[in-house]
Amino acid sequence: MAKERQKLSENLEDYLEVIQNISSREGTVRPSDIAREMKVKRPSVTSALNSLAAKGLVEYEKYKPVSLTKNGEEHASSISKKHALLREFFTDILGVQASEADLVACKMEHIMDDSIMSKFSKFVKGLTNPCASCPSFGEKDCARHCKHAVLLSSLKTGQAGIILAVDKSLGDVACFAGMGIVIGSRVEIARVAPLGDPVVLKVRGAEISLRKSQLKSITVKPV
Repeated sequence: MAKERQKLSENLEDYLEVIQNISSREGTVRPSDIAREMKVKRPSVTSALNSLAAKGLVEYEKYKPVSLTKNGEEHASSISKKHALLREFFTDILGVQASEADLVACKMEHIMDDSIMSKFSKFVKGLTNPCASCPSFGEKDCARHCKHAVLLSSLKTGQAGIILAVDKSLGDVACFAGMGIVIGSRVEIARVAPLGDPVVLKVRGAEISLRKSQLKSITVKPV
């Protein structure tokens, strides 16, 4: 039987999540970095780090960088996954703006236990990506063989689709990936300029503009 993860206060879970975020972004985490990111005073950070160290979740010594232990990393990853899933639900299903979705997800991630989150995850994935259960989804020829596949340029205002393929002709694929234009994302035609260009897309709770010609480089399954 898997060992049950120890319960922490919302505040301490926030500290773990912030430590993980800073570490992945900068490599080294110092108490001053945590204080700056959480907008709290150093004594509050010291108190929290001492509590986390006592629980075996961080390695902390005065004047030295802070690091997560294996258990701390697992706990922080669990919190981050919950946050990402909740945020995805609010933005992609409910159409909530990304900034608001982040705030609500931050509150809810602390009260949903792992068993409920596991069931919620399956529910959300089924809603956001109906292609996920298809054995061919994500494969090289997925878009070519899918009988439902169409170019994003063929969708009308208000229609949405799951991205099946992104052609290199789109441009800087890595840049667009950072905006959410990746296989599996849900993309919606929010509105079109009076003359047909540009087209405003809604992806992950945010809006981005593309030329109509660029939409021909993205293959989707309408949903």
